[in-house]
Amino acid sequence: MDKKTLLEKYIQYRLENGKKPESVYLFMKKLKKSDKDFFEQFGNFEALDKFFWVHVFDTTRKKLEADSQYHQFNAAEKLSAFYFLWTQELFEYRSYLLHLSDNTMKGIAPMESSLGDFRHAFLDYASTVVASGVEAKQIADRKFITDQFKHGLWVQTLFLLNFWIKDTSKDFEDTDAAIEKTVRIVFKLMGENLFDEVLDFGKFMFQRAKTSFS
Repeated sequence: MDKKTLLEKYIQYRLENGKKPESVYLFMKKLKKSDKDFFEQFGNFEALDKFFWVHVFDTTRKKLEADSQYHQFNAAEKLSAFYFLWTQELFEYRSYLLHLSDNTMKGIAPMESSLGDFRHAFLDYASTVVASGVEAKQIADRKFITDQFKHGLWVQTLFLLNFWIKDTSKDFEDTDAAIEKTVRIVFKLMGENLFDEVLDFGKFMFQRAKTSFS
């Protein structure tokens, strides 16, 4: 039994029973399979929980990278395309995510342990998006700060995830609007803006002060 099949059976069990299986043995017995089949793929249910998020992310990224048009996008367009497709992929598991969010105060907690592997995978992806933005001068290359932009994009990802979970609009139109607006805001913050003008002015005044007292 492969990982995706186990994931599907696990999700089905949780939706039908409203909780995790009591043990791997009982879960696999219900499937008329040996627990060995489970342990060949996952060490425990926590590993399966982590796989869910990585599976959706990997599926999204592979579809994007297989699209020749995606590679012509600028950094902001790439990130928007990721969020639009990612939320579409999550739609297949919406009932499961609503179940999870009911157990975590109507949202997916930022520090939820099952998000760990997904977070690492996303940060790696976000780094490539930021790098392409810097190269195209869509993102300002700020010393000591640029490397931290990916963490800001992770916060944005969690916001959009919880926004989508709570979205009751037709065809999730509000989520689509939130994606467009947040990506626009984030890239304005990462691009050349007032922060850079103030910093440049500060450098100018510092140099003038040095000259005056030399």
